[in-house]
Amino acid sequence: MTVKEFVKWLYPVAKMMDDINPIFRTAQAALESGWGKSKIGEYNLFGVTKGSWTGKTKLILTTEYFNTPDKKFTSPEKVVKVVPVNTRFKYTVYREFRDYKSLTEALNDHQRILMKPGFSDAWPYRHSPIEFAKKLQDCVGCKYATDPNYVGTMTKMFAMVEKVVKDESL
Repeated sequence: MTVKEFVKWLYPVAKMMDDINPIFRTAQAALESGWGKSKIGEYNLFGVTKGSWTGKTKLILTTEYFNTPDKKFTSPEKVVKVVPVNTRFKYTVYREFRDYKSLTEALNDHQRILMKPGFSDAWPYRHSPIEFAKKLQDCVGCKYATDPNYVGTMTKMFAMVEKVVKDESL
């Protein structure tokens, strides 16, 4: 999918479905899936790992950042490589990701995750994409993303999505 095709596919659905700004949801999905090019299965656009999920999963090689050089994973997940980056550690690791049956299931699950108590400090900002991203990354409560440049990256993604939304009158 092109950027334009991705936004036209996801944004209207995100806009109708929930109470989170659809610019945020579309940009987050674009970031996680490379504008749909590297989504997990057909619909895991947000890179949601297995966690407590009891449905179907896929084992995928990915990159994540953690504060410790000895993060443990449960089989079949496994570490391939750990590299120090400033005060954190960049992991190349096989992780289990949720394999959703539909776009609706993926969006609903993503919203359930963001509504968890650990993100309650961010939830009031869900209508403002940049403020929501900042609050999800501010180390108060749960931290949403492991990328240390998350807010800056998301700011660029928001601009790209907003341009398509404006140009296409979505």
